[in-house]
Amino acid sequence: MSATEVQLYLSRAQDFFEAMLLLRDDQQFFSSSALLGIHAAVSYSDALRIGLGDGSLASEDHRTAAASLRRLMKLQRRDIDGVVRFEKLIARKGLVAYSNKRLDRSDFEFIFTQAERFAQWANDAGRQIGIEGWR
Repeated sequence: MSATEVQLYLSRAQDFFEAMLLLRDDQQFFSSSALLGIHAAVSYSDALRIGLGDGSLASEDHRTAAASLRRLMKLQRRDIDGVVRFEKLIARKGLVAYSNKRLDRSDFEFIFTQAERFAQWANDAGRQIGIEGWR
């Protein structure tokens, strides 16, 4: 585990998250904002996984990342509520980024809420576990 790597992914997560917040109230940018929230969750997950010694970040299959995060949190005897939120977010990535279906405000609000709650959970977990480099 490298504190520098943790900080890189954590910084990226916070960047995506703050951008999501900046854009979320403008309907013109709902899709961008929602996708930023999903990407923030992915980066928070990556930071946690690196900090807990998971060296398998090469996969772009986020379901694999969720399974890995679930396993790591159970090893730490941590609640997995955040992992469930992460799974809900990554399940909607294709819908936001690639679908020809028009999403309504409730779809986006769901994503924003899950992203906010996941970010809080990830930050709490990183601090409470004492992951080196987590700030």
